[in-house]
Amino acid sequence: MTKRLEPEHWEKHLTRLQLRQGGFSKELMHKVKERVETKQPPVGSKRWLRWSPAVACVLVLAVGWTQADRLIEGLSKLSKQKAALEAMDPNKEKTLKVSFVHETTFMMQYGKAFTIRYPNVTVKVETGIGSEPYAAIRTNLEEQLEKDKPDVLALSLSEYAQLAKEGKLYALDDVIRQEGFDLQNIHAGVVDRLRTEGGGKLYGIAPEYDQRALFYNKELFDKYGISYPKNGMSWEELLQLASRFPAAPNAKDRVYGLVTRAYSGPFGLVQQAGQAKGLSILDSSGKQVTVNTPEWQKVWTAVLDAVRGGYIYEQPPLEKLSTREDMYRANPFMTGQAAMTLQSYGFVKDLNEASSRYKMSSVPWDVVIEPTDPSRPNESSSFSVRTIYAVNAASENRREAWELVKFINSEEMARKMLTQSIGSGTSPSRLSSLSAVKGQEKLVEAFTSLRPPAESQETPGVPTEFYSAFQELATQLSKDVLKGKKTVSQATRELQDNGQQALIQAKNAAQKKPVKAQAAVDGGTP
Repeated sequence: MTKRLEPEHWEKHLTRLQLRQGGFSKELMHKVKERVETKQPPVGSKRWLRWSPAVACVLVLAVGWTQADRLIEGLSKLSKQKAALEAMDPNKEKTLKVSFVHETTFMMQYGKAFTIRYPNVTVKVETGIGSEPYAAIRTNLEEQLEKDKPDVLALSLSEYAQLAKEGKLYALDDVIRQEGFDLQNIHAGVVDRLRTEGGGKLYGIAPEYDQRALFYNKELFDKYGISYPKNGMSWEELLQLASRFPAAPNAKDRVYGLVTRAYSGPFGLVQQAGQAKGLSILDSSGKQVTVNTPEWQKVWTAVLDAVRGGYIYEQPPLEKLSTREDMYRANPFMTGQAAMTLQSYGFVKDLNEASSRYKMSSVPWDVVIEPTDPSRPNESSSFSVRTIYAVNAASENRREAWELVKFINSEEMARKMLTQSIGSGTSPSRLSSLSAVKGQEKLVEAFTSLRPPAESQETPGVPTEFYSAFQELATQLSKDVLKGKKTVSQATRELQDNGQQALIQAKNAAQKKPVKAQAAVDGGTP
């Protein structure tokens, strides 16, 4: 077998060839030079460079002596482009430190499988830094990053945005291009959101996202002669549709039009409807609460009127449901007594488990895209990126760290998540490309057609404690409105004033806290 000539060797070899007269046009030579000067390689650049000696011979034979030296110089630049990350040495022992809230969970999900594939790498989980909503609240993320020195970080979107802005994360764009890592089959909304929060660059990848769709019981719609829900409905149309089902006083005969997502309460529905219209509880600076407006009051009125009318069902608090079966049987959609429900992709698994494991009657369901606002027909108000895996810019094991991030976001891990997870409430970011969902085009469409809002979803400098306090205030005030104790205008004015105080207190408390992990909390930024 002929030994392959390395770039520095084949360039010398070319100088010994007899070249004929002739040459390329100036236009073509300009294109070659333009390609050389741009650092982004063309599609399939690895294969092209692998054959670059042969290509160079053909090109040099075609050009004249006056242009040959310029062409060789250009090809030499292409062949010597430095790799974003050097290849991993399979014989060199390495230890990767990974930030994650729970060691056993990470090792079961990803760690063990990764170390089987790469036996020279030991994975050590550091629990000081992890992602919301399961992680402890950090008061000084940078100092903890310096203390633990993880190679791979599991981050919430707000943490990702903060660390990317501060230059603490390794930009993945070059290595993704270098290796041809498949971003095309990852939900475009996930990639777009991460690029937006990264200032145009990609500093991490999220294997999961959350988004809701509207599930409906076809049998109930047929029974009452009501047309099925359709894609592109507004929130007003959804509430009107829900009101058409009989809110009988007898619980046995009652059919609810809509079931809210588990435990979100009436304000959860208010918030999602408001977000669909582009409304926010804070201004873009994160310094001012913005809920006492005519637009918010209109949303409050529409949703709470629907709850008061009896055709929206509120699920009981979690602590009153001790088992999964209790949770299923407390959901009127799963018992055939509700026409519609807004749920995440994991609800499909819940429906299947309810009938197969707990012998509940199967629900003849179908699904459409969640309601949107007519002014934002392609935007999802419920879309959220889940845990993001990123490489520490200061890591000395960036190649191994990238291999782990790549592995976590692989199609192999997406298939595993799809088949093993029950009730996770999230969707694999590679959902549309998985063979397991073939034949379920409508279901996939409902969870992949919409995009997150174009503007950033993250408000800078807002402690998580504020959102918890605000949620508690809003929930109580919505109950007061439903009981007739307050009007909507009174409730939003009180929420504005008390919410502003909660924001100031949360920020002051965050500045005074010592640098240590606090107690874990349930829930995250709403």
